[in-house]
Amino acid sequence: MKKENIPIVIDGPNYINRILDMSIDKDIISKQLSFDNFRETIKDELLKVGIMSNLNIIEFICSQKKFGNKENKFSNEEQGLLLDRIMSEMGVHVEKVVIPSKQEKGVDTMITTKVESFAENHNLIILVSNDQDFIPLLAKMREKGKKIILVSIGQSTPKQLINESYLNINLYNEYECLFCYKYPYYPLYRDFNIEKYKEIISNADDRICNQIRVTETDFIFMSYKDIGFKNTLGLKFRSVTFGAKNEYVGPKAASDSNYIKNNYNKLILAWKNKNFIDFYYD
Repeated sequence: MKKENIPIVIDGPNYINRILDMSIDKDIISKQLSFDNFRETIKDELLKVGIMSNLNIIEFICSQKKFGNKENKFSNEEQGLLLDRIMSEMGVHVEKVVIPSKQEKGVDTMITTKVESFAENHNLIILVSNDQDFIPLLAKMREKGKKIILVSIGQSTPKQLINESYLNINLYNEYECLFCYKYPYYPLYRDFNIEKYKEIISNADDRICNQIRVTETDFIFMSYKDIGFKNTLGLKFRSVTFGAKNEYVGPKAASDSNYIKNNYNKLILAWKNKNFIDFYYD
């Protein structure tokens, strides 16, 4: 089976806003949003319908406007960090459209231009958006015999948008693939605070089992290779194993401030008492 080279065009504002709709914190998005796991997930979904793919080109289209709404808008630092990070990933190009008005139509126009340009050399193109404004574009491409694969991450996708696409892939229930996971390692005795605890939780992949572990030398980390009772030599204490797909870890869990606060306090209590084997999360 021949591999198809399929370019990806991403409606940046729509993409980020749909992630914000999942109640994931802006600081986590700015630090962890990535297209590495995203590409692999799309490849797997395409393979299910018999399409082997190379997804080497990603065009992320946005403007100078801040992502989010009035109540939950990115800061200059958060947006700058996000765009600088993703543009450094292999094959990712950030196109920042300069638009004079408050509307995002300049972004829509650039997305249309990119899709039409790719259509000159590609029969398959991926468009990442939930925006109904692209219905005419998808209809035009369909009439020209071009296959637009629609990728959406909203809880629902407009039916007319799906109708004009060749294939619809919704990643709402696979949102974990939108992020990278670094599994940091911190000393509890040196400036460890609730923000570092939040980083440990957010940087753990909820698609697999995880367990918090604290060593005899008071270093804390999240383990995914050794969980349960496996390789406990040298540990002072550990948490119960967090089962996969339960949102005990990952960006959503870390965005729940009450969850983070309560379990940070439990962690510090367990560390101070020095006699805990397991501690449990509500």
